[in-house]
Amino acid sequence: MKKLPIEVVLPTIVSTLETSNTLVLQAPPGAGKTTMVPLALLDAPWLGDKKIIMLEPRRIATRSSAQRMAELLDELLGERVGYRVRAESCVSAKSKIIVVTEGILTRMLQSDPELQEVGLLIFDEFHERNLHGDLGLALALESQALLREDLKIVVMSATLNAKRIATLLQNAPIVTSEGRTYPVENIYLTNKTPHPTPKTLLNEILKIIKGLLTTDTGSILIFLPGVGEIKKLEQLLLPLINTNDIILAPLYGALSTKEQNLAIKPSSQRKIVLATNIAETSLTIEGISVVIDSGLQRSTYFDAGSGMNRLVTQAISQDSATQRSGRAGRLSAGRCYRLWHEHRPLVKHNEAEIVTADLTSFVLELALWGVNEIQTLEWLDLPSPTALSHAKALLHQLGALKENCITPHGKKMLHLGVHPRLAHMMLHSQKLGLTQSAAYLAALLSEKDILRGSLSKSADLEPRLQAVQNSEQGPHINTVALQRVKLTAKNFMKKLLESKKSESIKDRCGVLLGFAYPDRIAQSRGTNDQHYLLSNAKGASLHFEDTLFTSSYLVVADAQGSSKNATIYRAAALTLEQIKTYFSEHITLENETQFNFQEERIEAREVLKLGALSLESNPIKKLDETMIRSALIEAIKHKGLKALAFSKESLNLCARIAFVRHNEDKIMEADNFPDLSERWLLDNLELWLAPHLQGIKTFKACSKLNTTMILQSLLTYDQNKRLEMLAPKKLSVPSGSNITINYENPQAPTLEVRLQELFGMYETPKLMDNKVALTIALLSPASRPMQVTKDLRSFWETTYHEVRKELRGKYKRHYWPEDPFEAIATSKTKKRMFQ
Repeated sequence: MKKLPIEVVLPTIVSTLETSNTLVLQAPPGAGKTTMVPLALLDAPWLGDKKIIMLEPRRIATRSSAQRMAELLDELLGERVGYRVRAESCVSAKSKIIVVTEGILTRMLQSDPELQEVGLLIFDEFHERNLHGDLGLALALESQALLREDLKIVVMSATLNAKRIATLLQNAPIVTSEGRTYPVENIYLTNKTPHPTPKTLLNEILKIIKGLLTTDTGSILIFLPGVGEIKKLEQLLLPLINTNDIILAPLYGALSTKEQNLAIKPSSQRKIVLATNIAETSLTIEGISVVIDSGLQRSTYFDAGSGMNRLVTQAISQDSATQRSGRAGRLSAGRCYRLWHEHRPLVKHNEAEIVTADLTSFVLELALWGVNEIQTLEWLDLPSPTALSHAKALLHQLGALKENCITPHGKKMLHLGVHPRLAHMMLHSQKLGLTQSAAYLAALLSEKDILRGSLSKSADLEPRLQAVQNSEQGPHINTVALQRVKLTAKNFMKKLLESKKSESIKDRCGVLLGFAYPDRIAQSRGTNDQHYLLSNAKGASLHFEDTLFTSSYLVVADAQGSSKNATIYRAAALTLEQIKTYFSEHITLENETQFNFQEERIEAREVLKLGALSLESNPIKKLDETMIRSALIEAIKHKGLKALAFSKESLNLCARIAFVRHNEDKIMEADNFPDLSERWLLDNLELWLAPHLQGIKTFKACSKLNTTMILQSLLTYDQNKRLEMLAPKKLSVPSGSNITINYENPQAPTLEVRLQELFGMYETPKLMDNKVALTIALLSPASRPMQVTKDLRSFWETTYHEVRKELRGKYKRHYWPEDPFEAIATSKTKKRMFQ
């Protein structure tokens, strides 16, 4: 048997750990680090009678790596090598190497921060950057620094920046192993081949497989985005293969151990393995010589704004691409068909889960550890403040935190080892005698779906709960998932106190779910409407064929998408009476006043509210004056100042002040005139308008208000006098007329005046203490625009005579003197002038 690359550096690893308590091992895929490193350290003198705990990101890798090490020791699993995953353990008193999923280490550290029985922690496949991996390492480093200087920590990664990890581990030594044993040829799409779309992806893969079945004899591993694509491709492949010669083996987390072993274990038959990214790391799938990589993965992102997850299909990282191709070079030279163009850019690393995940459990774990400020621990990446705030707010709502410190209830929640929402639900269920139902429901939401086919498309959790409790069988039941749910629920029940006598509650699923998701109790927006409003003010919708479609109220456990209209995937029905009975602590009685725009009147109602939901509403006959005023102001804000029917005089006053404010820099002293712009007036209705709304309930009554007087009251006596000097309402012209100045444009106030009325006026009138010239819009006797000028003298001297010729012909009855400077200004005809 050919030596694994890791064997070359094993002596270095052993000797380094004799003098150092930390080490970073960088070893590419196929080097053999997962199985060989723990075995090489099993008899290290410094380990003594203590144990090696190795962390794996996934359950399947945990079992398979432990099994492989036991085989290499020629022992049964559970002797010197064992494993632990949630609800499953295979260890004995003799076990010295224990492979665990990352959450198990967190529990070990929380119950024994010194890890007294542990000599070495190995963080395998750390480049996957799972949330519990980051948390476990942070807690372990603090334990090492404060409690256990002799505790040794090894971080192993195939692709992550080793120097960055070494810095986190206080400049730990770095050991680098060579790559895979055998070369792998990467084959990309040709430039002429278009990049596959979701609709063409499987056909593209099928084309490659057809060719390989005739030209190649090795086993094939195909990486697909998710289980849906695996099942579709499986159906497409069945007609192509002779099942006696080829094993078609799906590989994903929801399968049974037996089904997963079919894909992993050696076989004399050729295999085609259809896998999610579960097969990227820590697994040696025997006999694989060809990998077909879709270049896609399905990732879950938590949106703190909506409080919901988004499931996104996206391109893989360079790290993942390296891991996937490495599966073909484990036991022989291989090929990897990459279904993208060679020069297509890929991000270097996968995003750390600490940046993308729901942090509720994470924050509760830190609170139990005694950490309020996350920066006090060592991290490669820090989560967003928004996600942390969301998690803390939810934990306070569930009673797990009080003033950012963990409560006894919060400690009980962590003991159950499930999301705090579900833990809170199970603990709360004990008061109702529904512990078993709650445990089953929590397990259903923690594991893969137990329903198959068309039934699985329904969001309703009630039939799923009944199927588990009744141990239903049949083609519509995923037996493996059902057994896993029952095993998980049994584990929950062991940790819960004995339940009281069971109550008979109809639709208990909705009640229980409401304890976990009080912020996601949802109300239908209308009769037979698929759209719902959640109590947290977000929106969500059901598929119109869903069995829950006619439900007036739901509790939403799983919804994905935008906060305006997420898609509901898991929910349960709830009645209004159940909401009143079991969630009264979240219900408030509020008085709401609103303006009926159609009838233009104020309406007030007493509303029973659950967050954003209005459960019941009754009219209030006697309206409170404050409520009326508030509703009217909101209505005016909605409709605008036109609701007040501002007079021309009011509008002109606002415009005059806007003009003065715009030109304040042109005068010696600023008069600090108030801002009376439309935006300011609407934003400050409570300040200037509210005192004048006594007894007013309609827009019609508002239109009768003297808005000019109200606005003038915002100016002092001196400001009113000064305004008339700087920006007078009217200007007296030589004809004797007092003409209103138009201030709509604060940069160029305009005087619209008939030309004849300005005869004898030499200079252009000026405002703002003679600093701003008026724009003169000269009109014909019929008040039609003739000329616009800011230099009246120039107009008389240069342009008037041309204009005069035109006006004399068109308006013969009017006076058009040759010399406008000496002429008499008039607004009359010649006949009336000389009567």
